[in-house]
Amino acid sequence: MNARILHRLNSHTGSASTGIFDSTGDYVISGGQDKRIHLSNAGTGRLVQSYDGHGWAVQGVAISKDSGRMASCGGDRMVFVWDISTAQISRKLSGHKQRVDCVAVNSDGSIVASGSFDKSVCIWDLRAAPRTPLQVLDEGRDGISSLVITASELISGSIDGSVRTYDMRMGRMLEDALGVPVVSVSVANTQNKILCVGCMDSTVQLLDQKDGGNVVATFAGHKCTEYRVRCDANEMIVASGSEDGFVYLWNAEAKEEIEQPKARLAGHSGIVNSVMLHPRSGTDPAKQTSMVTAGSDGAVIIWE
Repeated sequence: MNARILHRLNSHTGSASTGIFDSTGDYVISGGQDKRIHLSNAGTGRLVQSYDGHGWAVQGVAISKDSGRMASCGGDRMVFVWDISTAQISRKLSGHKQRVDCVAVNSDGSIVASGSFDKSVCIWDLRAAPRTPLQVLDEGRDGISSLVITASELISGSIDGSVRTYDMRMGRMLEDALGVPVVSVSVANTQNKILCVGCMDSTVQLLDQKDGGNVVATFAGHKCTEYRVRCDANEMIVASGSEDGFVYLWNAEAKEEIEQPKARLAGHSGIVNSVMLHPRSGTDPAKQTSMVTAGSDGAVIIWE
């Protein structure tokens, strides 16, 4: 479970809020407090393209599976939709009343979902010419911190302590109340419907959606009490940023009631805001600990 720094990207001025891989893992997209988005080659670390248009800090980015379309959000209270190849904004989606903290895109880039500090989730259908959201989900009782779109579901995490799963085909919602603010949600295992959930009690929890949202494993050792620190997981590894400046890794096949970290990686000099594992890290041994992290020190680090 060792990892080393492959590339350190220092293209952001100020905190890097988020860093993600595209679906192939060949490229990294990052956004930051400098209002900019950067697309970099994950293998070489070379900056490929910059995207300018936001007037406030960029809080979240998401990209379609074919890497043709990207959505971004931030303090503008809007969602920007970009053409990746031309670096042009194709849509500006207005509907939120406060800062937009997270965004998600479905596989073909036709549906965008956004979550806001205003407690709502907006869903947009880009196949039309949307002036208003297709649907507004207002069950949240506090800010929406994280969003995931799967083949048939939209999953949201909220500071109110709940993970909500919306079955878009059946038109129903299931709520898993964890009792502590949720700052991160990702899919750890699609086939078995396991979610990786980061909470502000300095834990990462794996939820089994097939078993009524029961917590099947809990991981601790990092620090997350004040900031939105994002985590990720697959069948082998659980990874999280931390307010103490380290990246933490755990064995996903937890044996203890509360699993302690197997590795603590140094590389950032400030809060590690986000972690994303390589898309092939769950199946390709060569990519097992490959990941991208973004920190308040402005650095985006690609690990191998």
